[in-house]
Amino acid sequence: MQTFSNVWLLAGAVCILGLAAYAAILWRRVWQAKQQRQQQLSLQKAQRHDDLIVLSNGFLSGQMPWAEGCIRIKVILDHYDAEMGMHNDYQVLQKVFTATEQIPTHDAWRQLSSVEKKPFQKLLAELELKHKQESVRAVQQLLNHLQAS
Repeated sequence: MQTFSNVWLLAGAVCILGLAAYAAILWRRVWQAKQQRQQQLSLQKAQRHDDLIVLSNGFLSGQMPWAEGCIRIKVILDHYDAEMGMHNDYQVLQKVFTATEQIPTHDAWRQLSSVEKKPFQKLLAELELKHKQESVRAVQQLLNHLQAS
């Protein structure tokens, strides 16, 4: 009888050791996946940092349409650091983004006639007149911050 219970005890110990080993393997996989995800997020943040520098330089040197620059910088800034994107210093970019959301883009814009484009172009001109100086200051401040980090 004692031999029988020793067999069950040994079988139980083997099962426990097997499950513990399996749990350790699974834990290691989770840890590795977490490390890979953190590395991927770090690389993405670095890429967005570089993208923001390029866009900011292009914006400040007039290499892109004003509204497009505001929108692109705002979107990438939100993905780079959402909290930073909500900072008061950069709210002008959000204002421009919100004010231009209804304007068709890409193929939809190309399909509009020149008469249909006029009200949107007027809105863009008004927004630029109203917000350009503030947006230039905001983007310059953003660029300074990015280059310092």
